[in-house]
Parts: sequence; structure tokens; C-alpha cells
Amino acid sequence: MNESAEKSFTTQVEETFRPLFADNWCQTLNEVTTTDFEWNIPFPFLEYPPPSMKSSRFSSEDFCFWTLHLTQEYGLRIRIENQPGANNTRTGCPAQVITGIANIKGDLLPKQIVFTQLDPEYQKLVFHCDYHKLQTSEFYEKEGNVTIYCTVKLWSLKETKSGTSLYKVASDVCHKELVLTQLEELFKNKSLSDVKLIVGGRTLHAHKIILSARSKVFTAMFEHETAEKLSNKVDIQDIDPDVFQEVLRYLYTGRISSETMEKMAVGVLAVADKYLLDQLKAECETHLINSMSADNCAELLALSAQPHPAMHLKKYAFDFLRRYPSLVMATDGGKKAKEEKLLWWYESIEMLCSQRVLDAEH
Repeated sequence: MNESAEKSFTTQVEETFRPLFADNWCQTLNEVTTTDFEWNIPFPFLEYPPPSMKSSRFSSEDFCFWTLHLTQEYGLRIRIENQPGANNTRTGCPAQVITGIANIKGDLLPKQIVFTQLDPEYQKLVFHCDYHKLQTSEFYEKEGNVTIYCTVKLWSLKETKSGTSLYKVASDVCHKELVLTQLEELFKNKSLSDVKLIVGGRTLHAHKIILSARSKVFTAMFEHETAEKLSNKVDIQDIDPDVFQEVLRYLYTGRISSETMEKMAVGVLAVADKYLLDQLKAECETHLINSMSADNCAELLALSAQPHPAMHLKKYAFDFLRRYPSLVMATDGGKKAKEEKLLWWYESIEMLCSQRVLDAEH
């Protein structure tokens, strides 16, 4: 008796879907491994069937091996048996077995589909055909050989993904933009304002609830029986009204324009520090660090020496001075600091000299 077999397999992972209407979603991903197997029997098996026959083993990658068993009990029966492989990670996972038989002409008996689970050393019946019906069918040929076709599909869980639908994300973005637009309109038209901010002789109208929600300084001012709360008037000294106007816009909208940063980042930083606006202060520091040059290094060193410390800015400004001392000292800011004998300047020069001594020792 001579027989031959061949097989192939493919692996496919299901792609993540995106729901159209649900706000939230999750998907459990499956890996589907498909193994195709052909068992050719080149002798008149249908006319002279042996009691039983067994195919060679074929594998689904390296985690499972399969064997087909062919018997003539109660008709033509095909059972499938699986044994664990080296990477036995899919015991108990669902499987689909599709089995068919073709004669030498290529005529195919109707395929039979069975769903099962991986169960090592257990033979599962996957094909059955009554012998009498087989012998009286057009498929039957006394002298012809047959080919048994078997496809095994295995499903295994990979992961579960979740997220928010694009519709909800877009909806949230639109809602946020709408709120910011409405707050900016409130800032501009001053509707129902209940407090006056006197800044450098200019009167700015605002809402206590907005100021308190955004700044701890204003919260403390309006929660207690202060003069500002009783008079609904806040007198603000030593701040440029144009600068405060932009900071007030930030309190309402959470935004500050790049143009404002270019023109008045130093002033905005001082106001942000005074009213404990940490996020705005960090944005100003970042902008000033990114725009540092020989022309403004001395000014930024002076700023970082003020009572409102900006430690990151001070570090980067000193590093710039250490790398380009002659360029900084040649600018108007450097000359002015030297001429006026400003304390922060001499502290910076002293730090610079100490750093050079350390560099020379190493």
C-alpha cells in the first residue's frame, strides 16, 4: 500500500474594528490558524477497504499534531486525533474541522463540517458516509484511488482592546471648543461681571467665580471678608495693564497666543508667579528657554534672580553664559549689569569662574 500526504498552514489575526455609534468599545482579538491536509490513497480503497488506516502526522505550527483515522465500521468513517506539540499553549481552544473525499476524476463527496475542542489523545468523528449510499453513488469507482481533504481551523484568544469611538472623541473636542469659545465671549463682553480690576489706571471687568476657580490667590481674596470682596474692586500695582489683560484672557480660556509670548513672556511670567498660575509660568519658562540668545541672556539671568524664582530658566541662562561669556558680556544687557554692579551679575560671574576651575581640575 502506498500513500502520500501534504499540508500547509496560515495564521491570521483579526483586525481591530471601530464602532460607528457606541461611545465606548472593546474587542477580543483571536488568532486563527488554518491547516490544510491532503491524504492520497492510490489503490481501490472503496472496493477493498481495510479494517482501518491511519495517516501520517501533520502539524498546526508547533503546538499541535493531527492524525486521521479511517475505518469501515458502520460505513466509511474518518476520525481526527490530536497530540500536543512542543509549544502546547492551545489546549481546549475551539477548532473547526472540514473534511471531504474526492475520487480520481475530482468528484467530491459533500464536505462535512464539525466543531470541536482540542482534547489530546481523543479521536473525534469528523466524517461519516453510509457504505450502501456510497457504492450506489456516481462518486463510486471500483478501480480508482481517493484523496481525503482535511482543513483544521484553530481559534485562540490573543488580547482584548478597548477605546473610545471616533465619534465620541470628535464630540468631546467640539464640546470643549464650544466651552472655550463661550468663555472667550464672556471675557470680551464682560456680561454679568461683578468685580473691577484696577491695573495701572486701567479698569478691567471680570467675574469672581472665574478668577477664584483659576487662581488660589483670588480664591483666598474672595472667600474672606477682605476689602476687595466688600468693595468688588482690586487694585493691582506694578503690572503693565497690557500684560495683565493677556493673563486675564488666559484665566478665562486657558490659552495664550504665540504673539503674546513673543512680546511679553517676561512680564507674563512675573504675573503668573504672583498669582500662582503654575501651568502658565511653565509655558513662559519653556518659551524663554527656547528663544534664549546672547542678546537676552543677561535679561533672563536678571529675571531668574527676582523673588519669583524660575529655576529651569536660571539653569539654562547660566549654561548659555558659561558657553558664550564674551558674547553675552558684549551686549547692552551685559554692559549695563557690569556698569551698575548688579548683585546677580557678580553672582553669575562668580559661579562661572568656579565652574571653570572645576572643569580645569577634571
